[in-house]
Amino acid sequence: MKKIFFISTVAFAMLSCMASSPRQSLQDRLFGTWRASDDQIAVFQIDKDSLYYIDEDPIVAISYKFAGDSMSLDYWGETIVQHISFHKDTLVMRNKLGEINCFVPVK
Repeated sequence: MKKIFFISTVAFAMLSCMASSPRQSLQDRLFGTWRASDDQIAVFQIDKDSLYYIDEDPIVAISYKFAGDSMSLDYWGETIVQHISFHKDTLVMRNKLGEINCFVPVK
């Protein structure tokens, strides 16, 4: 009887935590305006199908595809793949050469 009560209590607590804190998908976390972590100027904005370099005049739009934890950018005829991860609110992009760039959201 004690085991059933304990298991029920643990299951209820886990389900309550899951319901109270919905997790955004990795791609949804990308949406918004970003700047380099060591700069105050907004660099790019990401929406559902394009990345916009908003610090350029005119603004440059680059299409991308998202798969798993990678973003493939069609960069003027060349495909660039960035591995995407987050450290707290910081967007971390790592390319195949191992170069790492960090960006923070513009609020």
